[in-house]
Amino acid sequence: MAASVDGERVHVALPELRDLCTKALRVIGYSQDEAKVLLEVLMHAQLRDNNQGIVKITSGGLNRAPNAGPPIIEQDTNLSAVINGNNGTGMLVLKQAVDMAVDRATRAGIGIVGTNHTATSTGAIGYFAELLAQRGLIGIVLAQSPEFVAPHGAKKAVFGTNPIAISIPSESGPVTMDMATAAFAWFGVLEAKAAGQPVPAGVAINAAGEDTVDPDEVLSGGAIKVFDKSYKGSNLALMVELLAGPLVGAAVSDKLAEKNWGNLVLALDPSLLGNPELIKARMSAVLERVRSAPRQPGVSEILLPGERGNRLAATRVSAGMVPIEPNMLASLRVMAAKFGAPGGPIGVTSSGTAPRAGRDAWESYSVATKLVHGRHSIEDPYNSSGPPLWQTATFAQPTSTTNGPYDYTRSGNPTRDMLQEQMAALEGADRALAFTSGMAALAAVAKLAGVGEHIVAGEDLYGGTSRLLSMVVPAAGVSVTNVDMSDVEKVRRAIIPGKTKLVMIESPTNPRMQICDIRAICAAARAAGAVTCVDNSIMCPTFQRPLDLGADISMTSGTKFIGGHADVTLGILSIKGEELAKKLYFLQNAEGAGLAPFDCWLALRGLKTMSLRMERSAENCAKLAAYLSTHPLVKKVNYAGLQDHPGYDVHSRQATSGGSLLSFTTGDVEVSKVIVEETKLFKVTVSFGSVTSLISLPCYMSHASIPADVRAARGLPDDLVRISCGIEAGDDLLTDLDRAMRKAMDKVGMAPAPVAVASGASPSEQQLMQRVRQLEDQVRQLSSMSNGSS
Repeated sequence: MAASVDGERVHVALPELRDLCTKALRVIGYSQDEAKVLLEVLMHAQLRDNNQGIVKITSGGLNRAPNAGPPIIEQDTNLSAVINGNNGTGMLVLKQAVDMAVDRATRAGIGIVGTNHTATSTGAIGYFAELLAQRGLIGIVLAQSPEFVAPHGAKKAVFGTNPIAISIPSESGPVTMDMATAAFAWFGVLEAKAAGQPVPAGVAINAAGEDTVDPDEVLSGGAIKVFDKSYKGSNLALMVELLAGPLVGAAVSDKLAEKNWGNLVLALDPSLLGNPELIKARMSAVLERVRSAPRQPGVSEILLPGERGNRLAATRVSAGMVPIEPNMLASLRVMAAKFGAPGGPIGVTSSGTAPRAGRDAWESYSVATKLVHGRHSIEDPYNSSGPPLWQTATFAQPTSTTNGPYDYTRSGNPTRDMLQEQMAALEGADRALAFTSGMAALAAVAKLAGVGEHIVAGEDLYGGTSRLLSMVVPAAGVSVTNVDMSDVEKVRRAIIPGKTKLVMIESPTNPRMQICDIRAICAAARAAGAVTCVDNSIMCPTFQRPLDLGADISMTSGTKFIGGHADVTLGILSIKGEELAKKLYFLQNAEGAGLAPFDCWLALRGLKTMSLRMERSAENCAKLAAYLSTHPLVKKVNYAGLQDHPGYDVHSRQATSGGSLLSFTTGDVEVSKVIVEETKLFKVTVSFGSVTSLISLPCYMSHASIPADVRAARGLPDDLVRISCGIEAGDDLLTDLDRAMRKAMDKVGMAPAPVAVASGASPSEQQLMQRVRQLEDQVRQLSSMSNGSS
């Protein structure tokens, strides 16, 4: 609720205002993802007292055109593109243009993207220019709009407010200039009318060309003046009009009726002109000269572009309150109240979707609660308790010339979107994609590196990943370097700046359970311009969130813990960055690798119990690891939850559990075979993450495709046993494993120890008992030798 009144404005709690705006945008007809983009642009303006904010919602400025369709790429080159917005929302089309410009500038140094045929304003374009600078690029954004502004000396509007934004990266962050070439914002006129207040004197004229402060006169045939009320301002407005209008294919006359407004986005990589860090330092030196210049009398501070607005925004975010005009707030509340109401747009309900407490409350919930009450935007008209299944290949379209949100399941399906959106929310990703298997997902990631480029990956990694990187990827002209990723310095040395495009990480590794410093490796990769992908299958977001540690992509083989019952194969990519997500979605769609609806439904069902299963499995694994760590047959135990594990400290910083997977060596392949084959509750098979405990010899199963000499060089011995703990009673698993260990001890003539001692004693007592058993063995051997000589 509103907390206070300050003059003519009401102060509203920031979370409440964001929630109201989101609901109002959904009422207008925007999807959850679209509303998320629009909200960030609007809040950027609102927090800075920029008249491109929430008024756009309540004034109808964001109402969707009835003939709006998906954007069309009219031109696409290595350096440039033109997007036909197809009567879509200006802010959404401009965000797409920015993403495309970033992609081109990242690859080629320059990205130029124009847009046309958008039917609504693009808002505070400084927000979009700053997105470019945040990526280390110089960003320039120009916007054309309908006839609101009169050229200097004219009484009829010809120009739009025609803003120009430039954002430049510096050592202290982006420096952003965002200025309209008009003396006042068009939405400022609408805001003044809503508040019953005049516009500032000298900024507008009526239909007769006379100065006015009456917003109604401005709106009834009047016009806004150019910003400096002179020819210089008028000429700048004209240049923006030409570059963001005719150049990009936007309207040149009667723009308001034609609904064809344009934008121009330019992204420039500073490295084209020299060392970017040196350039950034030189920029900072100039900025400091401006700040520290001698001041005129009465001037307390010299401000840089955007500085006043940024400070104001930071103050409001810190206070958690935002001022808003009372009439506007009332209109916003009326709109938001329609969300989820009978007859209105259907809200996110309790059928596996966001709890009614709202977005911020959901973020505060534990992982277990988030898994049960997943968050997504798919609407269910019947509010079912379980996720709906759209088991269909095709979807009927509204007409012969218009498209609905789905057409063919290979390209998209609401059940798949439910899974993808829920995984994105769990991982803190911008987008998630569901593939037919973990390897299908990794195969798509590997294509981020092209001919002549380079991938860095670990030495200890899943056999399927090794096969992909050693046999498939090189055939595509991509080189691969395998390195011990538990040593960050070795990873840094393996990365080739400008050539290495992808660094693939596992932590813990499979099957030796090595730990990699994800944060440090991601930082090293980012500094070299490489994308990072973490195989998080062993931990899942239940125990570890790689994107929080700096990764670009988190891959989870959902065949394991997400499905949980060994009855579905799938892989999930959770991705940071819209442009990167679009590249991977293109591959998912083009190669037909999207997960089938029924498999998505099985995964959604599995997610609800994933926390319970993983916690129980990890508890069992810790118990078996403690038992094995003091067993006389065992040479070494690999389990991240053991304090003597060399990566224990690093793992404890980036994960919340040791997990449910361990491996150990015996020094004798035949002994290991006995252990594996004599268990009863452990199924002898590949994979992990099932409700059933599994056991295997990786060198003969999951990692058999790795040549023996390569396995030996990587320290992967044939006697290695891998155990994946299920959800059985821990004591039963321990008893069963101990029985198998006794059989193996019989094979080598070693006296077995009672399981009660191994499982119930303290670690120091277990070590003492192990020493006692060793001494007993030595006594028996001496006795045997003595008897033999007598």
